[in-house]
Amino acid sequence: MRNRIASAAAAALAVACLGACTPRPQTQASDTATVTVDGHDTKFQIVNCTQVEWIRTITIGSDVAGAKVVVDDRKEPMTAESVRIQNLSGFTGMYSQGGGGDATMTHNNGRFTITGTANGYRVDKPTEPASATFKVIAEC
Repeated sequence: MRNRIASAAAAALAVACLGACTPRPQTQASDTATVTVDGHDTKFQIVNCTQVEWIRTITIGSDVAGAKVVVDDRKEPMTAESVRIQNLSGFTGMYSQGGGGDATMTHNNGRFTITGTANGYRVDKPTEPASATFKVIAEC
C-alpha cells in the first residue's frame, strides 16, 4: 500500500513539474495605446501584450475595431513583423514584412512606436485597394 501511495505521489509530482516546465505565454495588460490612421488618433484602454519565446503580440482594442502588432525580439533592433489595422478611421488593412507596405519601429523602456504604411481598403470604397499611413504607440 505504501508503494502505491509513494508511486501516486511521484506521478503527481512529475506531472506538476512537466506542467511548470512547458513554455507559457506571458501576458501583460497595459493601460492605454494610441493608433493613428491617416492623422486620426484613436485611444484605447484595452491593450494586451503577450510573449511566447521571441515573438511578442500586442493586441489593441477588439476584432471589431483595433490593431494587432507582431514583434520579433530576436533581431537587433527588434522589428515589427506585421501590423493589422481593423476598422479604424474607415480603414482596414495590414503591413507585413516582405508582404507589402512599410514600417519602422522604436522600442524604449517598454514603449513601442511603430510607424508606416498599410495596404487594404476603405469602408466607403471597399472594392478599391487603398493604403493608409499609421502610427501605433503602446507600452508592454
